[in-house]
Amino acid sequence: MLRVILLVIIGLVAVAGFAFIGDTLDRRSIQKASIKSIDFSRLPNGVYDGGYKRGRFSSKVRVTVASGRVTKIDVVQDMQYQSEVTHKAVGAVLEAQSLQIDTVSGATITTRAFLKAVENALAK
Repeated sequence: MLRVILLVIIGLVAVAGFAFIGDTLDRRSIQKASIKSIDFSRLPNGVYDGGYKRGRFSSKVRVTVASGRVTKIDVVQDMQYQSEVTHKAVGAVLEAQSLQIDTVSGATITTRAFLKAVENALAK
């Protein structure tokens, strides 16, 4: 019986370790991902859907373009606990009319996942 308990504990520790390593690799991958520069003024009018997912970090957006400007970004899916961060990032993109913005302080991963989702929408 003791052996079974020890094997279960060892299994749980191993699963937790793999999950931690995977999460760490996902974070590093997002931090290193390049955000392409997209000339908003050259985009045709329309509504563009896009998303980005890397591990537990994901974002889906709907971007509206009119007269060479991004006029609206709806966040369709967000990491729920970071909605304020994404709201700030939306405002920064709309103000700058660019994806080349500073990440929201303390939320680099969330901001970059959002930016990759917008990039993926507009790159279609």
